[in-house]
Amino acid sequence: MRKWTAMAGMGLALTAAACGSSSPPMGGGSPSATTTAALVTSPQPYGEVVGGRVVINITQLKFQPEEVEVPSGTTAIFTNNDLVPHSVTGAGGPGPDFDSGPIQPGGTYQQIFRDPGTVKIEDTESSDTKMEIKVEDSP
Repeated sequence: MRKWTAMAGMGLALTAAACGSSSPPMGGGSPSATTTAALVTSPQPYGEVVGGRVVINITQLKFQPEEVEVPSGTTAIFTNNDLVPHSVTGAGGPGPDFDSGPIQPGGTYQQIFRDPGTVKIEDTESSDTKMEIKVEDSP
């Protein structure tokens, strides 16, 4: 009887362990780098205006592209596909001041550009990272 009880106990322990290992992890952890990269990858080419939006990539300590022309009212979506935090900060030109604050890897920031002219943008998290957005009157 002891042998059967011991074997039954081991069977229950193995079943419980197997059930526990097949459960998905719980909690509010961050997605993996692979998942994050998939979330911020844009189907439209970087710098191309589609449907009133333009996507600017931040990677390898650079904005890509470094210069873009958009019609007034365009929403620029900046995606940080780099390994370090970046920022998007207005450094001159028409329109209101803006500053994204630190954008963590895998994060995004959106800014609408309404006023015609050249807007200079810099990354205050990385001193050499700069770009320009030329805003043109909408037809």
